[in-house]
Amino acid sequence: MIADAVASALGGMQRSQDAFARHAHRIANAGGQGASGAPAIDLHEEMAGVLVSRRDWEANAAVLRAADDMVGTLVDMLA
Repeated sequence: MIADAVASALGGMQRSQDAFARHAHRIANAGGQGASGAPAIDLHEEMAGVLVSRRDWEANAAVLRAADDMVGTLVDMLA
């Protein structure tokens, strides 16, 4: 059960990090224009994506900390 929580949290953190990197890359390379002359990306959408991926990473980190606390409690009980 704890191993599942750790695996889920680590996987979520990796996905969040990947999403953050994608959004950051798009923002860093913004400046070009699409075929219609409009900006190629929506900066508001990309910034929202950065913030969402950050919060998602933080939530997964909290799950990882909780699992670590559970392991610590189990070790204390067995000692």
